[in-house]
Amino acid sequence: MAFFSQEQLDGLTIARMIFHVVGPDADKMVLLEETDPSPFADFFLARLKSTNGGLMFNFADGSPLEAALRRVNLDQNVFEAETKSLATQFQNQHSGATSEGAFMIFVLESLGQTYFALVKYDHESVLTYAIQQTATGKKAAIAESHETFVKSADALQKSVLIKLDDLGGELCVRDRAAPAKVSKYFQGFLGANRRYQPEMLTTTLCKIARDVAKKHSEMLGPSVMNDLNKRVYEYVQNTVGFDPANKEPFLAAVYGALPEESPVRVAFDRELKNLRIESEAFEFHKASVPRPAKRKLITTEGIEVIWDRNYENNVRQTSLEDGRIRITIEAGGIKSEDDFSDKNPRAG
Repeated sequence: MAFFSQEQLDGLTIARMIFHVVGPDADKMVLLEETDPSPFADFFLARLKSTNGGLMFNFADGSPLEAALRRVNLDQNVFEAETKSLATQFQNQHSGATSEGAFMIFVLESLGQTYFALVKYDHESVLTYAIQQTATGKKAAIAESHETFVKSADALQKSVLIKLDDLGGELCVRDRAAPAKVSKYFQGFLGANRRYQPEMLTTTLCKIARDVAKKHSEMLGPSVMNDLNKRVYEYVQNTVGFDPANKEPFLAAVYGALPEESPVRVAFDRELKNLRIESEAFEFHKASVPRPAKRKLITTEGIEVIWDRNYENNVRQTSLEDGRIRITIEAGGIKSEDDFSDKNPRAG
């Protein structure tokens, strides 16, 4: 789900901003005073808005980050002290050699509500030039600058939007290093748990895929419907995960080639949104989608054949010249044979 509605995004402003320099060497950490974001508010708001479709988390009980933000919410005079403490925690909790950059904290406002945002912005080396007039003409003076904020999405290493509420708070998180799950150390720093676990997301996605296919079975045709469960199973088992920003591989594997305006696409997107997982990237929990133990075949005449996969080779299909199909079943004998009633024997 999107963290902010479009109306909230349109009304988003930066009330306060501070950043501190973090990096691989703790002794080079620089804690700074609050800065005025107004001259460059549009630049930073654009970066923050790009987080709006991140992964959803909720604060865990006892989260130090939540406690710090609540103190800031109650007393604006502790903003600098609390953010310096958070930057120090971020530096100390990093499990490896963090890249040099800025750890930024924002107080945001929209439609009368207060929100927070955290950003780890990597420094990137860029070349700048200035045109100088010389005696013989114009000359470009080139210089390298390292401590920069650039528009590149790669520079925004980690970003979080935060809303406090009576029960704790919710977070929308993007982590470039682990986009489908968020780095363990960063999750630990946030003191938050993912709202939707991979098991639930995997089974929900598969159910959506099957339900949408059944509702559009005539459009998709027998080439898709005949082995729908197999298609879903094989994609999950042979693929790392699902990214809603790149749904095409999943859609193509399950439904085949779809026109751009296909009702199947529309229905699939609608179901993701209805269940509030339209922005959830995740790694598949493969054990949640076991291989079906049985196979079922239904002929155009309504004849059903169901068999255990252990006897896969006992059921054979042979195409005939007139387009019909001969189904051959090889068995050790007949266990039972009787007239069949569609009536539920337990009904009435």
